[in-house]
Amino acid sequence: MQALKTIGLPDDEQTELIEIVASVLQLGNVTFGEDELGKALVYENEAIHSVAKILGVDIEKLKHSLTHRTIDARGDMVTSPLDREMSFYARDALAKAVYTRLFDWLVSRINQSLQTPSSLSRAQNNHVLGILDIYGFEVFQTNNFEQLCINFCNEKLQQLFIELTLKQEQEEYLKEGIEWEPVSYFNNKVICDLIEEKHIGIIALMDEECLRPGDATDLTLLEKMNERLASHPHYIFSSSRASLMIRKSVGGNEFQLRHYAGDVKYNVDGFLDKNNDLLFRNLKEAMSTSENSIMKRLFPSSEYLNSKKRPETAITQFKNSLNNLMEILVSKEPSYIRCVKPNDIQGPNSFDREIIRHQVKYLGLMENLRVRRAGFAYRRDYEAFLQRYKCLSKETWPHWNGAAKDGVQALVKSLKYGPEDYRMGNT
Repeated sequence: MQALKTIGLPDDEQTELIEIVASVLQLGNVTFGEDELGKALVYENEAIHSVAKILGVDIEKLKHSLTHRTIDARGDMVTSPLDREMSFYARDALAKAVYTRLFDWLVSRINQSLQTPSSLSRAQNNHVLGILDIYGFEVFQTNNFEQLCINFCNEKLQQLFIELTLKQEQEEYLKEGIEWEPVSYFNNKVICDLIEEKHIGIIALMDEECLRPGDATDLTLLEKMNERLASHPHYIFSSSRASLMIRKSVGGNEFQLRHYAGDVKYNVDGFLDKNNDLLFRNLKEAMSTSENSIMKRLFPSSEYLNSKKRPETAITQFKNSLNNLMEILVSKEPSYIRCVKPNDIQGPNSFDREIIRHQVKYLGLMENLRVRRAGFAYRRDYEAFLQRYKCLSKETWPHWNGAAKDGVQALVKSLKYGPEDYRMGNT
């Protein structure tokens, strides 16, 4: 509360913000039953009344929005009841959406509070320093939808990292007029395409299965992927034609991707549920009637009135967000700090070789090392080099009369450097 006060949030905004967080916590306690026709009913407990009261939403409207969905069927609005399981999904989708939108609102509100008159006046040419903090590949005993998203993100970042590293190195050598031998590296575009290519990638197939009519399940999704991606060299699945080793290691509800840093098995259980955005328009409509002014901004009525389309799936939203991030990163000048975790016990004096080796591989450090090794790791401009090392030669000590570049040439000649030990660039 002290921090919110420090950044200049007035008392009424602070209260409304805390109320929204409280409503998310209370939503988790809302439970459902079913009537004799299998339609969901909200159990009358304290939680549902608390949510309605905190947000200033009509309780009947809230209950109806949690147990029904309205869709636009070619101009006709059709409302249908949800079953108990779908109501739980709708409740969770609402809680996530409220919390996510509140978080985004808070970030922009803090930025607004931190702006000064001078920063507003030069907003057109603002300099921005961004920090992207990412651990790297996730490979667990069981990998699911979340790991696929994270590892897809890592593939994209790795692609950018290699391109930028090579590009920057090559540009520096060209600028200095020094010959550069191209370094061969694994271009992981083939894996990025396997995941995100239109119509035929894993994301497209997942969305297709989520949106098609009929009884779609995680296993029908897996069947479709196995059928369409069978010939892809980076997609592995268990079938009667697969080798004994693959049949033993890849289960009937799993597929395996050959990522740039190694093979990862994914279990499809829950893929479709997690991919579906179940924030139905009824929920958006109910939230837009809230008496909480922040909530009204988080769920504007225009959103459900104007949008007749089905909401994008979770992985499509993730892909779009990732592509926006890529555009930002490409337009900036990146610097990289690679961190290596020495052990899994979060304690001192323990250096686990296997964990280190695993990270070095999965962080893509070997490619980076090959690029560095192909060139010269140590670069100094002539003036600084001469100033620091002129004392090593009688020719250049104590004073060198002439161009710094010629002085350095005389210095390395007297130190008997071999022709492969150094290169003289333009600067």
